[in-house]
Amino acid sequence: MPIPVADPIVNIPVVTPFDAEDRVDHGALARNVACWLTTPATGFLVGSQTGEEWTLSEDEKLAVAGTVKENLDERRFLMGGIDCPSVTETLRRAEAFADVGAEVVRIRFPRQESLIEPYFSQVLPRCPVPVLLMHQCDPARFGMAAAPAASPEVLGATADMDNVFGYVTDHDVRFEARVRRCVSSDRRFWICNGSLILHGTLIGCNGTTTAFSNIWPAALDELLRLGMAGKYDEARELQEHVQKIDAVMLPFLAAGVKAALELLGFEGMRTRSPSPQVPADVRTEIQNLMRDAGLLVS
Repeated sequence: MPIPVADPIVNIPVVTPFDAEDRVDHGALARNVACWLTTPATGFLVGSQTGEEWTLSEDEKLAVAGTVKENLDERRFLMGGIDCPSVTETLRRAEAFADVGAEVVRIRFPRQESLIEPYFSQVLPRCPVPVLLMHQCDPARFGMAAAPAASPEVLGATADMDNVFGYVTDHDVRFEARVRRCVSSDRRFWICNGSLILHGTLIGCNGTTTAFSNIWPAALDELLRLGMAGKYDEARELQEHVQKIDAVMLPFLAAGVKAALELLGFEGMRTRSPSPQVPADVRTEIQNLMRDAGLLVS
């Protein structure tokens, strides 16, 4: 599909379903995508920490991307996730994602500031699809900010380069407010965490890609719309529900997200071995918070 032009966009970093033999379960994935298609989410990212990217081979990632693409409708788009310091390898992976139908690739910033300009000055002009820049240099730290990849000026200048789809913040809203001032006002600028949606709109964010998008994309879409309209009083209670669930779920990384999704009826919600599952008492706490939020009946 054509890349959406209207904001806000809620993007789902798709969790990977596994069967009892630790294999990717493509049947479950197709059925899970069908559930997400009933929500306002329009973007679907394959290759993320939420999707347990480091446990997947490249062939598995591309197969997952292909299954997601096959099951999307005409209003949704596919994104491929890349985290690689090599220009040559980044471009090869981008081509592979484009070949299975990705309209965008999400690329993390190199971890050394001195490499950012030479890396993106070579990658962006040659990338077959637009690039979403991801400023999360320690992706396993769910809900916590890593050291910045570069100064706000360098990050902002990169976000303004040609063939950039948009920029995703890290969790330090104070720092990212400075980055926002260095990025053209018409650029997409997404907040990275469900608990920070309203904070993000205060600094000019107009979309999100976050683990919580898997669970309640309608809430994040509403929070973005209310925040972008300045209706913070109307949004406060909903944001609090998201924050409460997020606080219990995120310390368990992908396992926490999967525990919440399993409660909603999603399939294949095991983590890949040897990652542990969520303890029973934590699962019960997540369940109670989701019930309080109206996500579960009785």
